[in-house]
Amino acid sequence: MKSSEIRSRFLRYFEGKGHKVLPGSSLIPTDPTVLLTLAGMLQFKPIFLGTEKPKYKKVTTVQKCIRMNDIERVGKTSRHHTFFEMLGNFSFGDYFKKDAIILAWEFLTKELGLPKDRLFIAVYEKDDEAFKLWNDEMAVPADQIYRLDEENNFWAAGATGPCGPCSEIYYDLGEDRGCGKPDCAPGCDCDRFLEIWNLVFVQYNRDDKGRLLELPSKNIDTGMGLERIASVLQGVPSNFDTDLFVPILNSLNEIAKSKDDKLLESKRIIVDHIRAIVHLIADGVMPSNDGRGYVLRRIIRRAVRHGKLLSINEAFLYKLASVVADVCGDFYTEIKSEIKSISNVIKTEEEHFRNTLQQGIDILNRLIKSGEKTILGKEVFLLHDTYGFPVELTREIASESGITIDEQGFNALMEEQRKHSRASGISAEVKHFAERLKDIQPTNFIGYSSCTTEAKIIHIDEEDKLIVLDKTVFYPEGGGQVGDTGKLCLGKKEHVVIGTYGAIKGVIAHKVRSIKGLEPNVGVKAMIDAERRKLTSIHHTATHLLHSTLRELFGEGLKQSGSFVSPEGFRFDFNHFGSISKDDMEKIERRVNELIKGKLKVEISESSIEDAKKKGALMFFGEKYGERVRMIKIGDFSLELCGGTHVKNTSEILFFKVVSESSVSYGVRRIEAKAGDAAKQYILAQGNAEWEKNKQMFGRYETLELKKEFLEGKPETYYQFFRVTSDEIELLKKSLAQGNIFLVNRMLEDFKKKNAGLAERIQELQGEQEAENLTFISENINNYIKRSVEINGSRIIQCEFKHYSSEMLRRISDILKTKINSFVAALFSIQANRVALILSISPDLVDKGLDASALVKSIAELLGGGGGGKKNIAEAGGKDCTKIPLAFDLIVETVKAKL
Repeated sequence: MKSSEIRSRFLRYFEGKGHKVLPGSSLIPTDPTVLLTLAGMLQFKPIFLGTEKPKYKKVTTVQKCIRMNDIERVGKTSRHHTFFEMLGNFSFGDYFKKDAIILAWEFLTKELGLPKDRLFIAVYEKDDEAFKLWNDEMAVPADQIYRLDEENNFWAAGATGPCGPCSEIYYDLGEDRGCGKPDCAPGCDCDRFLEIWNLVFVQYNRDDKGRLLELPSKNIDTGMGLERIASVLQGVPSNFDTDLFVPILNSLNEIAKSKDDKLLESKRIIVDHIRAIVHLIADGVMPSNDGRGYVLRRIIRRAVRHGKLLSINEAFLYKLASVVADVCGDFYTEIKSEIKSISNVIKTEEEHFRNTLQQGIDILNRLIKSGEKTILGKEVFLLHDTYGFPVELTREIASESGITIDEQGFNALMEEQRKHSRASGISAEVKHFAERLKDIQPTNFIGYSSCTTEAKIIHIDEEDKLIVLDKTVFYPEGGGQVGDTGKLCLGKKEHVVIGTYGAIKGVIAHKVRSIKGLEPNVGVKAMIDAERRKLTSIHHTATHLLHSTLRELFGEGLKQSGSFVSPEGFRFDFNHFGSISKDDMEKIERRVNELIKGKLKVEISESSIEDAKKKGALMFFGEKYGERVRMIKIGDFSLELCGGTHVKNTSEILFFKVVSESSVSYGVRRIEAKAGDAAKQYILAQGNAEWEKNKQMFGRYETLELKKEFLEGKPETYYQFFRVTSDEIELLKKSLAQGNIFLVNRMLEDFKKKNAGLAERIQELQGEQEAENLTFISENINNYIKRSVEINGSRIIQCEFKHYSSEMLRRISDILKTKINSFVAALFSIQANRVALILSISPDLVDKGLDASALVKSIAELLGGGGGGKKNIAEAGGKDCTKIPLAFDLIVETVKAKL
């Protein structure tokens, strides 16, 4: 009986018994406490916990599952898998123990025709009722029923809550498959007794004192493994010999050009893992270094390593993906429809790992042959961090040679890296002064509903010119959103607030230009720059529209991996493999603008985390949420947890325009975009052609400072209005395109004053801006150093700037030399579609063999350009800005090799 027929027979049987056939859920569970879907009951967990009422009293499903607890046994036994399908029937307060047993027995013996004398039962040792039902009602002989302990035959959702005994059904494969021990029986680790079905009787509630209290409404949860029942019905010696695996194994043999059974374990691991890989990606999981993405990456890399053992020296896993689609794509249609993109993800990840696989294996082999019985934590960390070896893979390879790894040392280094990562998520400003503010009482933030308030100063930090108030309307930098600016008024004196910071245990700090005249316990009037806040809110709400649009287009596995929201625009980082086509980018832009024109209401509410889960609010595994959360609902399109500021209706956004789309790092893409006035200015700066292309999307958009005639394509009116020349307009457009708002505002002022010496004035302004930038960088250079990579006491520093000249980069390099002794500094400047690099190396590292001129040539190749220079400083340029992360990785790897 083919596996497809087993699925359909199971569903038809229980549908005929009054069960509602429901689709299995995604491998990405809605329950954030669970990483992956590991059982058929997971989608019904709220019903079992009593927090949700069932829509149907009886249901049946086929559920795809992922479990990693037995990964080390995959390939070694005939029945363990990472991915498997669970056939299940459920009752919510309808039938209970007797009917569940009757249904299971009837399906196995009548529908599938299994011989009764080969079916053995295991019951919970204290469940006399179940024993009696099997023995009396089903006529199963007493010597075919075994009592097992709580560990084996009692299910619980947790330390407290719903729980109950189980009855497991085993199939006897015969004495020749057993261990030969006289006490061999269900529950033995040998291959004789194959567990095919588990019936869970959820009849108790365990209280905090450990007492089992009868539930008023009892439930049934069952699960039968498709792979196992298929092996029984198809009469084959293992799950891997069923029609679910054989076609994949045949294709693998063709690729490996080998049918050597000595390598059967590796082959079984690969054919098991490729099924898990395909289904995970089909459900939206992408390889990454955390959460479920790490599970996927680990499985792929484990399979690649076993391919290496089969002497496969090229990417091959992606070729097996289409075979998986052929095997189960008729039932799991999402695989067939997405097989091309699934294969591309696998191939990309596989090739990425293959680049370092042999190097890592060589290092690991040297460590194994060294004679040491334990591999040091720092070596395990190096393999993980530099060569992409999951720690589980290193452990597995080492154990094959009887060697252990220093888990404690590795975990300590990982925790140090995590701390660094968490710290890097906090503003450099905040990290600098957080320690000094940790004991101050939290600030009462009332800025969601007000722009001004009377407040009292409770603390002044003279070193950094920070003011802490008892309450404030200033939104602190956080969640990707910039902090508010504005002023604190004391009588007629105004103190300008140039930044607001708040990741300090609830303390909100206002950075002012001058603290002169301000004292603790003095009352002030706090006023934010309301226009700037509005522009920022426009962009923040636009990120939510973009996020949901991306998930709509590319699947629910896509998630935000970073953002920056400001009045001038925003950037949005998300997990995605491969570039995004021009057509898809146009779809994204068009969809967001449709939502804006749809005038969707933006509703903001607070709820418990449990209510937010029930409502389906977007939240991600690994994020930490408090008991109370803030939800942002945009029409029926988007529902996210968010602490930022937002507009009240999408119509306030007016217009959305994508500025660029690029790669940030492996598997992470970035979209930079503008909305509202910033989008309008950006389009105007591109010239009339771009305006003509986009003006229909603007709708009723009014001008900011420019006359309406210019928006309709009549620039001569603009010239007359300001009495400036077309050359001057071109300079203005260029500055707008580069985002130099400082220059633009000053130029507009000069236009209005009919400044005749505009070109000279712009040169002066550029000089002023460069001086201002250098002053800012000099004051904050330590923040760049803190975010650097440290290798044996030396710092590898990466800085990215926009529209900085090479001379500016050299001057920044000079500043670094005064602050740090041992470093490699990679200073990038992005201008339009070009990137410039100054690579500076301190004298001590030049003495150790590092050569900037040699290294910069390799980097220039990556960037699509050329370069050269001296050993201590060199310069490069290129066209491909997306390769900056790879360029920095190359620098780090080169330094590691030398040091």
